[in-house]
Amino acid sequence: MKKKWRHWALCAVLAAGSALGASLLSDVRFFQILNLKAYDAHFVVRDFLGRRPAISNIVLLLADQKTLDTFPELRLFWHQHYTNVIRAAGQAGAKVIGLDLDFGIPVDKYEPDFDRLLGEAVSTSPVPVVCAYATAIHTNPEAQRIPINMLSAALGLAGFANVTVDSDDFVRRQELIEAPARNPSGHPDDTAPAHSFALRVAEKFAGSDAEFQQGKLVFQDHVIPIAEDRTIAINYAGPPDTFPSVSLADFEAAAKAGNLDQLRKWVDGKIVLVGTDSLDDRRATPFFTLFSGTKWLTPGVEIHANTVRTLLTRSYLVPAPQWVLVLALLLATGVTVWITTSLAAGRAVAFMLLEIAGILVATHLLFEGDILLSTSEILLATCICLVASVVYRFATEQTRGNLFHRAVSLFVGKQLATSLDESEAIALSGKRMEVTILFTDIRGFTAFTEQVSEEQGPEVVVQLLNEYMAMMVGIIVVYRGNVNKFIGDGILAVFSDEDEGAAPGDHALRAVRCATRMVTAPSRFETGAGIHTGQAVVGNVGSADKMEFTVLGDTVNLASRLESLNKEHHTKLLMTDVTKSKLGSQVETLHLGQAPVRGKALPIDLYTVASLVVKAAVNA
Repeated sequence: MKKKWRHWALCAVLAAGSALGASLLSDVRFFQILNLKAYDAHFVVRDFLGRRPAISNIVLLLADQKTLDTFPELRLFWHQHYTNVIRAAGQAGAKVIGLDLDFGIPVDKYEPDFDRLLGEAVSTSPVPVVCAYATAIHTNPEAQRIPINMLSAALGLAGFANVTVDSDDFVRRQELIEAPARNPSGHPDDTAPAHSFALRVAEKFAGSDAEFQQGKLVFQDHVIPIAEDRTIAINYAGPPDTFPSVSLADFEAAAKAGNLDQLRKWVDGKIVLVGTDSLDDRRATPFFTLFSGTKWLTPGVEIHANTVRTLLTRSYLVPAPQWVLVLALLLATGVTVWITTSLAAGRAVAFMLLEIAGILVATHLLFEGDILLSTSEILLATCICLVASVVYRFATEQTRGNLFHRAVSLFVGKQLATSLDESEAIALSGKRMEVTILFTDIRGFTAFTEQVSEEQGPEVVVQLLNEYMAMMVGIIVVYRGNVNKFIGDGILAVFSDEDEGAAPGDHALRAVRCATRMVTAPSRFETGAGIHTGQAVVGNVGSADKMEFTVLGDTVNLASRLESLNKEHHTKLLMTDVTKSKLGSQVETLHLGQAPVRGKALPIDLYTVASLVVKAAVNA
């Protein structure tokens, strides 16, 4: 239980640390840009799914290429055309006209009536005409004396047209009001801050101005959720050319032809924004892509149109509360660490893909509900947690794997441990191979156990037996054999060509040398050994619920029966002629004759190591 709690405590630390790491990294420029691109993707996906917001009350009159080809004058002297458009739009029922055109240079020295005529068109229009200006040019005293600039400022129809750009030069937000001016003492003065062109257009369309109330910007009895820099996120209705547009040339031609029905069809009851379609007035927005060319740059007048639509429909994109973001980060990292540390690799991959898909879907659905929850920050936290969890899982599984390998080696044998590492599977299987079986037993162990148990207690028997087994197993390991199992006080060891460090065909020699050392090792117990070489089946036997790695066949049985014959022949080691034939001249053996063995039709030849007989004779 303690280990389990420690595991989940570490998982909680991984989840919390990953969430914190993602939050800290969000201030790094690379991840800031990544967050902006993920934000852009929501607009692209919404448009791809065909969920563009409805647009019905805004139309654009564009100075497009057709206009440039139609109007003979330089654009600096288009005042008469703008005058015709303003008057025609007002007569055709437009509710508000917005001029996203900058008049920073007076032309009266070249065309004396042009500046006056345009100013009169604005002042006498039956509908409000909002005039845009660039802040830097509008502060020029010469530009301030131009009639249209003076009139729009006096009538409250002027708005700054400067767009707000992010660090990557994309337009995603729009400043609605300028920072309040301050007097020399550093305190705000009484001058009302300038409003943006889009806000002025929306105000004139709604018939009421936005005002500060208790530190909040209120428009039509609703709070505009502006950021600290007095901006709102523009909820783009779609890519460039989403808003209906009419060429200025076509609009003036219809006006000159007196085609009022066509003019009404275009502008009746709508906001009319007049602007240019030139490349120098286009900006990158969330729909911009380098792979599609400049056509995906949005004209400035359409950016203002999107801002106006956002204000009038109140479809404000508002960041989710901080606690929601923290909860989302912890939830994402918590699920990630659970998946990574609890599920098998294949299932973990599938579930991680499902989690990522869930994050993408959830954040996009929130986006379509006008709530901004940072997709990139949540995915970044998920990735950090995934890497940390994989490292943690690898480290713990490596530890468990080492423990498992050692456990298999101790309880079953090194051969099986190696086999499991190579096959990475546990199954009922086996193979037939030539092996040398060594079977040892303690002489008179039953009587010894009864005596010691009565005199000193059974725990002493266990201690002595463990000490004996440790010494015997140590000898077997030295000769690179594998202890297959303990049978009471006996040991079944297997020697084969697959033993680590073995030379081909040396398993019989190693087994005999090992047995010789075991039966002569100093101990309070007397050990007998039986050795036989032959074919045997080595593998897993049992069922899917319980299996055992063992050796099967007559070779095993014969080695066990040879060991039991030691008592009759007053020997410590017996081997068959098959084993003896594989020793060559490296071990001197002694033939003891033939003896019947249970399970064999004919007697078998028995051999022992000659040095053991000599030593026994000397001791006798």
